[in-house]
Amino acid sequence: MAGRAFGSIVAIASAAVAVISPAVAASSLMHTNFGGDSRHAWTASVSAPALYGRGVRALSAPILPSGYLAQAEGVITAVRWRYRFARVPPPNLQAYLCNANRCVLLPGPEGKTDAFRGDDADKGFVFAFRIPGQGPLTPVLQGQASQITVSYR
Repeated sequence: MAGRAFGSIVAIASAAVAVISPAVAASSLMHTNFGGDSRHAWTASVSAPALYGRGVRALSAPILPSGYLAQAEGVITAVRWRYRFARVPPPNLQAYLCNANRCVLLPGPEGKTDAFRGDDADKGFVFAFRIPGQGPLTPVLQGQASQITVSYR
């Protein structure tokens, strides 16, 4: 069952990433050196979604780079994430960061992953959130912000 749920999250997230949303507020691209093999990065953020019930997935708007990526191979080396809610979420909150290729279960509200290493840096991401179980979530878990920084070479 968990494999089926994860597969459907990937499918839904892939479809969401394919949609270009003007609601994405992306910062300008940065030229920086994060050490290692990263030479460039882009940062973007969107409002985090609200969760109204258990057992229901909530997706953020697609998070996309703004403008042209700096001259580079455009290959991801690492992704940093951060998400926030208006109140402390339940401990069983499942949070995923997804691109068109995969979804990664996030261990907490902020961190860094190399799971997207080698993927295209000019493609979008979405956050997917789910609280296991059934029934309404009272009070509603109101999202505040979701942000990623994609480091690439």
